[in-house]
Amino acid sequence: MIRLAIIGAGSMAGEHAKHYGRIEGVEVVAVCDRDYPKAQAFAERHGIADVYQDLDAMLARDDIHAVSNVTPDGVHKVTSLAAIAAGKHILCEKPLATNAEDAHEMAAAAQAANVTNMVNLSYRDAPAIQHARALITGGAIGTVRHVDASYRQSWLVSNAWGRWDQESQWLWRLSEAHGSKGVLGDVGVHIVDFASFPVGDITRVNCELTCFDKAPDNRIGDYVLTPTTPR
Repeated sequence: MIRLAIIGAGSMAGEHAKHYGRIEGVEVVAVCDRDYPKAQAFAERHGIADVYQDLDAMLARDDIHAVSNVTPDGVHKVTSLAAIAAGKHILCEKPLATNAEDAHEMAAAAQAANVTNMVNLSYRDAPAIQHARALITGGAIGTVRHVDASYRQSWLVSNAWGRWDQESQWLWRLSEAHGSKGVLGDVGVHIVDFASFPVGDITRVNCELTCFDKAPDNRIGDYVLTPTTPR
């Protein structure tokens, strides 16, 4: 039996818990979140036995073999390094870190500790991307020299998934002060992955980027909606 813990008790953490529950030989035994009542409700909803507010206390358990890190982007580094130091394997939500320096540090720490530090790049399971990879690796279309990629998603232009301008689960993704690199950081890593996964490493990137104001003065309550700029 593989025993897992989940760091974070938000909506995406619920997807992790749901899918782990479908895998034979896997059990989610604990969840940790700074918001203890939220973690308690999460545990009740997903049938998880133990709830923590102290991450180090949860990671000290010898019976936990691995963790899902489903925290906001800005704390992936500190929480993952804590798990690595405790000898836990990690499935970390994308992006691995908010900058390359932190990502390299995390990768080096995982390698030194001999633990797996995976990133959850969910679109690799998309049938279209799998088929594209099979065609390319099989030589069906020859050598790929250029990839043009787009990502179109509705959550910032409609209320299909909820009120992005009123709900914290969306607003934090638009605020660098809340640990996010904005829309580019949220979905840009998906573009890089589903462009490179079928064809291999991409050596040069060109992009045109325009950012539109999302609210008066680009602020909603405590959330400063950081403009996305090319980096």
